[in-house]
Amino acid sequence: MGMTLWERLGLWVAGWGGRREMAVSAVPVGLPADGLESWAAGAGANDRDWAEMQTAYSDALEAWRKHPHARRIIDITTDHVLGDKFEPQATGVMGRFVRQFWEHRQNRMVMRLPAIVDELNRAGDVFIVLFRNPADGMSYVRPIPKSQILKIETADNDWETEVAYHERQGPGEEPRVWLSPQHPDAAAADAVMVHYAINRPVGALWGDGDLTAVIPWLLRYSAMLEDRVRLNWLARFTLWFVKVPKSAVQSVREKYRKSPPPPNSIVVHSEDEEWDVKAPNLAAADAANDLKAIRMMIAVGSGQPPHWHGDSMDVNLATATAMERAAIRHLRRRQQEVADMVIDLCYTAYTRAYGMGATRKAPSRELIAIDLPDLSRDDNALLATAGSELAAAFNGLNTAMSTGSRTLQERTLRTFFQFIAEPLAENETAAILDELEDHREQWTGLLPIADSGADDDTADDTDDDAPSFTARYGVFSNGHGR
Repeated sequence: MGMTLWERLGLWVAGWGGRREMAVSAVPVGLPADGLESWAAGAGANDRDWAEMQTAYSDALEAWRKHPHARRIIDITTDHVLGDKFEPQATGVMGRFVRQFWEHRQNRMVMRLPAIVDELNRAGDVFIVLFRNPADGMSYVRPIPKSQILKIETADNDWETEVAYHERQGPGEEPRVWLSPQHPDAAAADAVMVHYAINRPVGALWGDGDLTAVIPWLLRYSAMLEDRVRLNWLARFTLWFVKVPKSAVQSVREKYRKSPPPPNSIVVHSEDEEWDVKAPNLAAADAANDLKAIRMMIAVGSGQPPHWHGDSMDVNLATATAMERAAIRHLRRRQQEVADMVIDLCYTAYTRAYGMGATRKAPSRELIAIDLPDLSRDDNALLATAGSELAAAFNGLNTAMSTGSRTLQERTLRTFFQFIAEPLAENETAAILDELEDHREQWTGLLPIADSGADDDTADDTDDDAPSFTARYGVFSNGHGR
C-alpha cells in the first residue's frame, strides 16, 4: 500500500530538517570564535602537538632516571661539551660584571651549568628566568621545566622573534606570562625569560631532545633484557621425565610427588623406568645478536660510538678512533650552541643592568667570549706534531723566501698557519711581514759597511749578533723554532 500525500510531505520536512542540522558553515581562521584557539596555538608550522611534545619530554626524563643507557648518553654529551672549564670572559666593565654574574652565590653557574646543559640535551628546550635585583641590577638565574611552558608567543611580522611565554599555574589559575628580552616592555619588567632550543627543524619553535629518537629502542632493549633475566632464572630449574608402564603411572606419580629426589641425589630404579632431564633452551646466541642490533640502534640514534657506552664490539684502536670522528664533530656543534647560549645569557643580564643605570658602559655582545675546551686531548698532540713537521718542511723553503718575493712570503705564512689549524687573516699576514721587514732593516743599519777595495774575506765579515734570515722568520736550523 503506497504512502499518502501527508506521509510523503512529513518525510520531506524531516529530511530537510536533518540536512539543516548537518550543514557546515565556514568560519574565518584566526578569529576568537574559530574553534582553533588553544594554549599551543603559538607553535610553529613544523611543531608537533603540545601534548605529544610533553609526552616525549616526560619519557625522556623517565628514561634518564631509570635507564643506564639514557643517563650515559646525556652525561657523555654534557661532559664533552663543558670539558674541564667553560666560563665566559670579557674585558673592562663588562668583564667584571660577567665574572660577578657567573660567581654570584644566587647563580653559582659553575655548578648550575651542567644541570642546564643536561636539561637542554634531554628536553631539547631550556627556559631560564632572569630575576633582576633592583638594588644593583644583578640578575639571578632560575630554570623552569619544559613541561610548565604552555605557549610561546612570537612577533606578528617575525615568527622567530619570541616575545612572551605562558607558564602553567595551579588548577583553575590563569597561566603566568613571562616577557622575552625582545618584548617592548621587557626593560621595565622585574624578570624576563629566555628560551634556547636544539634539534629544532625549520619552521618550529620547540626543539627535540637527544633521547627522543632512541626512547623506543631503549624500551625494547629493557623489555628484552627483562625477558632474558626471567629465562635465566627459569634455567636453574630442571624437569625430570620418567617413563614407566601405563599401569604404573599413577603409583609412580604419587611416589615422587610426596618425596621428589633432592638435587645431586642418586636415583636407583628398575629397568621398567626410564629417566630423562629437560632444561629450558635459552637460545643465547640468537638473543645476543638481537640485543646487539638494538644497541646499535641506540648508538646510532645518540650519535655516539658503541664503545662509549661500554660495548667493545671487538673493535681495535684504529676502528674505534675512526668511529669517534663523527661523534666529535657532532659534539663540537653542540658545544658551539651551548657557547652561544651562555654568551647570550650573560649579554642579557648585563643589558638589563645597563638599562636601569647600574653599569656605565654600553653592552656589546662581541666583547664576551668563551675559550672552548678541547673535545679530545688527542687534538693537541696531533696539532703539535703537525706544526713540528711543517716547521721542518718550511725550513727548507726559507731559501726561496730570502729572494725578497713578498707574495711567496705571504703564501708561505698563510699555508703554514692554515695547516696547523690556526688560519691568519690577510691583514695579520701583512702585519707580520711588515714587522719582520722593519726588524731586518734595523739590524741592517747596524751592520759594518765594507770598503770596495777590501779583500773578499774582509767583505764577507758581518756582525756575529746579526740574525740570519732563518732566525728572522722564527724558524731555526732544527726546524722547531728553538
